[in-house]
Amino acid sequence: MSFDTLIMKMITDELQKELAGAPVQRVYEPDRAEIVIHLYSRGAQPGLLFSINANYARVHLTEKRFRKNEQPSPFCMLLRKYLVGGRAVSFSNPPLERIIEIKFDPPEGLQPVKLIAEIMSRRSNLILVDDEGIILGAARTASWDRNPKRIIMPGELYQPPPAQDRLDPLKMDPGLFAESMGNALAGGLKPEKALFSIVGGMSPLTARELLFRAEWDNTDFDSSIRRLFNKVQKLFYEIEAGKLKPVILPAKNIYAAMPLHHFSEEKQVEFDSANKMLDHFYSTLISSNREKALKEQMVGAVNKRLATLNKKLEQQKDELQAAVKAPRYRLYGELLLAYGDRVPKGADSITLPDLYNPDQEVTVPLDPSKSANTNAQNHFKRYRKAKSGQQKIKKQLNKTRAEIEYCRGLLYTIENNTADSLEEIRQEMIEAGFLREKRKSAKKKISAPQPLNFKTSSGRTILVGSNNRQNDYITFKAAVRRDTWFHVKNMPGSHVVLKEAPYPPPDQDLEEAAFLAAYFSKGRDSGAVDVDYTEVRHVRRRPGGKPGSVFYENYETITVNPLKERLKRLFNLP
Repeated sequence: MSFDTLIMKMITDELQKELAGAPVQRVYEPDRAEIVIHLYSRGAQPGLLFSINANYARVHLTEKRFRKNEQPSPFCMLLRKYLVGGRAVSFSNPPLERIIEIKFDPPEGLQPVKLIAEIMSRRSNLILVDDEGIILGAARTASWDRNPKRIIMPGELYQPPPAQDRLDPLKMDPGLFAESMGNALAGGLKPEKALFSIVGGMSPLTARELLFRAEWDNTDFDSSIRRLFNKVQKLFYEIEAGKLKPVILPAKNIYAAMPLHHFSEEKQVEFDSANKMLDHFYSTLISSNREKALKEQMVGAVNKRLATLNKKLEQQKDELQAAVKAPRYRLYGELLLAYGDRVPKGADSITLPDLYNPDQEVTVPLDPSKSANTNAQNHFKRYRKAKSGQQKIKKQLNKTRAEIEYCRGLLYTIENNTADSLEEIRQEMIEAGFLREKRKSAKKKISAPQPLNFKTSSGRTILVGSNNRQNDYITFKAAVRRDTWFHVKNMPGSHVVLKEAPYPPPDQDLEEAAFLAAYFSKGRDSGAVDVDYTEVRHVRRRPGGKPGSVFYENYETITVNPLKERLKRLFNLP
C-alpha cells in the first residue's frame, strides 16, 4: 500500500472537479476512526470517506453504505453543526503533502470553516478550523505536554505539520540534485533510500519505480543521475497535468499512482479514477482482513473446545476402564464372604482361592480398619456403582466423540467459507456456547440461509450447504421426501440435495450431484471419493445433536473424482 503525495494529488483534483459546490446532506461516523460526508452531486449522493485508522488511513469517495452510529462523538456532532446544510466550496492539496483542505460554506448564521485531513499513517488526523485558522475541534487532540511543537486543541491556531527539508521535484536544479544524491550515496545510503530522502513527495515505492525507469547503474553515476533527474521531473509534471492512471497489483496487495514497470510480470489493474481505485482496494482489503480475523477467532474457539474435549475423552476412557473391572469387585466380595474366617485383623490384603477357578488364587485388597464382612459389602457397593456407571460412561463417551467430530467439521467449514457464510457459522457457534455475543440487546438479525445453487446438465436443481445452518435448511426444509440426498462417506462435507429427479436418479444427474458432494468436502483434492446417497425421507436429525448432525439409512454409495475437469467446467468451479 502507498497512500503517497501522488495519490493525494489525484484524489484532490478529482474531488475538486466532481464535488466543488456540492451541498452537504449528512455526516456519519461508522467508527471513531472514520467520518463519512454525504454530498449531493449530479443527482447522486456520493460518500466522502475520511479514515485516520493507522492501518487504512485514506480519503476517497466510496459507494459503500454505512450504518448510523447511535452514539456519535463530539467531533462528529461538531461537523454536523457546521457542515450539514452547507456546501463544499473547494478542495485543495498543499504541494507535496498528504493533506487535503476542504473549504465549506456552513448553514446561515455560522462562519466559513475548513476541514483539514492529514493522512500520515498513525499520525493521521481530521481537524476543523474557522476562516482565521483557529481550531474548532479535531478527531485527535494533542495538548502542549504531549506535543509542545504542535498543539492541536480547540482555540489554538492551526499549525501545519513541519515541512520536510527536501527538494521540490518541479523546481530543483540538476546540479543540486546530483550533489545531494552523491552526498547521500557517499554517506552509505542505497539509491532508493537516497532518492526518497532528498526529493519531496517521494515514497519508497515511487523511488524504486523511478530508479528502474532511469535504468540506474551504480558504475556510471553521471549518466544515471541525468536519466533519474529527467524521470523524476517527468513523473511530477504528469501528475500535475492529470495524465497518470492509478493501478492495483492484486498479487502484491499494493496500489500506485502509475503503472509499475519494475513489476512488469505482475498483473496490474488500471483505473480511470483514483477514488474508484481506492474504494475497490480498501473495501477488498478490509473485507479480507476482517474475514481472516474472524476465521482466526473462530478457529481459536473451536481448537480451545477441542483441547477440552480431548482431555475429557481420555478421562472418560479411564473411567470406562475402571468400570470394566466391575466383575472383579463382585468376586472380591464373594471371596470375603466365603473365606471371611481366614482374614486376619488389620490386614491390607489377602490371597484366597478363586471360587470359579480353584487352581488359581486371587489377591483381595482390604481396608485394615474394617472387618472382612464390611470389606465385602464395600466391594459389592463398588461393583454396583461401576456396573450402573458403565452404560452412562459409554453414553458420555459417544456424546464426547460426536462433539469432537462436530468440532472437526466446524474447522473444515470455517476454513472453506467466506464472509457471509462465516457470519452464519459464527451465530451457530454463539448458540453452541463456543463464542459470546458481545451485545445481547443489539443481536444482529441473520437472514435466511442462502445455499449454493447449481443446475445439472439436464436442467435439474442441486442445492449445496456451505455450513451447518445451510445443511439443516436444504435437508429438512428445502428438500421434499423423494429428493435425493448426498454426503461424502466418513469425512466432513456439505449436505447436497438433488431435486426434481426420480429415485434412483439418472446416471448423469447422479454423477454430477455426487461430484459436488465430493468437491465440497474434505476429500476435494483426492482422485476418488466415496459418496453415500439416499432419499431425503431416510435422513434423520440425531437426537440432541448439533446443527448438521444426521444419520441416514437405506443408502447406496458411488465413487467419484472431484478433480474431473469436465464437471468443474460444468459448474464453473475453480
